[in-house]
Amino acid sequence: MPPSSEPSRSGSPVLLSAPGLSVVALVLFVLFASLVAGALWPLQLLNPLWQLRLAGSLINGAPFALLGLALLQIAVKLGPHDPLLKSRQKLCSQLAVAVALGFLLLLPLQGVAGLQQSRSSTSAQSSRISGAERRLVAMRQAVASAASNEEINQRLQRLQGPVLGPADIAQPLTLLKAQVAAVLDQAQLQIARERQATPPANPWHLLPELARNGIACLALALGFAALAVRPGSPRTLLQEWQKGWSSLRRRLRKHQAARRGGTSDVDYIRQLRGDNDS
Repeated sequence: MPPSSEPSRSGSPVLLSAPGLSVVALVLFVLFASLVAGALWPLQLLNPLWQLRLAGSLINGAPFALLGLALLQIAVKLGPHDPLLKSRQKLCSQLAVAVALGFLLLLPLQGVAGLQQSRSSTSAQSSRISGAERRLVAMRQAVASAASNEEINQRLQRLQGPVLGPADIAQPLTLLKAQVAAVLDQAQLQIARERQATPPANPWHLLPELARNGIACLALALGFAALAVRPGSPRTLLQEWQKGWSSLRRRLRKHQAARRGGTSDVDYIRQLRGDNDS
């Protein structure tokens, strides 16, 4: 045997061996778990921002798990007599059922979380501006009713207003009130500009991102379903879905044909075939 053929025979099985692929699959599973774990903490189950962050991590990290599952399937084909590898592949295929269903549930969940986050952000910004306006009105009233410079300073400090220096307090009362009123007028103009710049609540601006994530969730759900097998089922989850969809279509056609008082095209063809066979 030529010596040049030995590296090809010894090197090819290393690249395409069942143990090697199973290790790569395990590494991909660990990468997926690390990405998701980073988005889990700190736990804030009712926080829509946390829900969106978790959904994004699941979508971005899911291709690692999907590729790992596919490599594990290939590893079983290369090493069909390895019981440990077969049991590992069986377990992962069963877990993929829950993952596929989870991505389908993620479709409406991230939509609801996105709407809640948009409303919460708009409401918080509006509440902050309204609070600043109320505090500004209170400071105007406090300055107008003050009888001395020291009283103005004390009231402004209590309301977290402008800080007066010794030179400001040494001014005549009327001049100090006018100076503080000018500062409050500038603050009011800034608050008015900020309110005008605040966009109104519009959930439609989330539609492109939600559509992209929705398409990704659907694609990932189909991908995991193609490799997922329920316990005791000879078919993959995707094959079961296809079979259920075909059965549903046939029932709908039969129902429509029954409402029309006739038979569907499929039933008519079957009747013709039965007549010919008889």
